[in-house]
This record gives sequence, C-alpha cells and structure tokens, in this order.
Amino acid sequence: MSTFQHLMGESAAFRSFVMDDDTRLMSDLLTLTDEVAFAPLTQRLAQRLLADADPRGVAAATHQKLADGVGSVREVVSRLVGQWFETGLIELRRGRNRDR
Repeated sequence: MSTFQHLMGESAAFRSFVMDDDTRLMSDLLTLTDEVAFAPLTQRLAQRLLADADPRGVAAATHQKLADGVGSVREVVSRLVGQWFETGLIELRRGRNRDR
C-alpha cells in the first residue's frame, strides 16, 4: 500500500486536506470552463485586467499570463490588447497594462 493510500485511510486530517483541495481545484476548473464556454473573450480579458490592477489601475501582467488566466493564447490576447491600446482604452508598458 502506498503512503498516500495509507494516509487517506488512516488520517482524517490528511483526507480532509486532500478532499478540500480537490474540491477547490474542481471548482476553479468548472468556473474557467463556464467562462470559456459562455463569456466572450473580450469580457474575460477585461475582467482579468481589472482584477489584476492595483489602485492606480496598473496591471503588471504579461500577455502570456493574461492568456493563461482567461483560457486563451498569447497571440489572441496581444491582438485584443493592441486594439484596446489603439482606441485609447488602455496604456501599454513593458510587463504592465493600465486602464484609462
């Protein structure tokens, strides 16, 4: 019997920790799946930028980090962020984005 199986069977605290963590991970996965399936990418990206922003409105995040957070790829996020920049919705700086 493996150590994991032993602890799952014998330790209520360990079992609770594993199940709580599994529940949290599953909830995060279902939330992301729901967002990807039903919310437009532009909405998810805007929400991510606002959530990541500090009190000055600066989000210190790379396009790759943003893409990972919204379930997309960097190239698509870069295109959308570029469009928002061109229309004056955001400012761009290396490694950070700022809403206006």
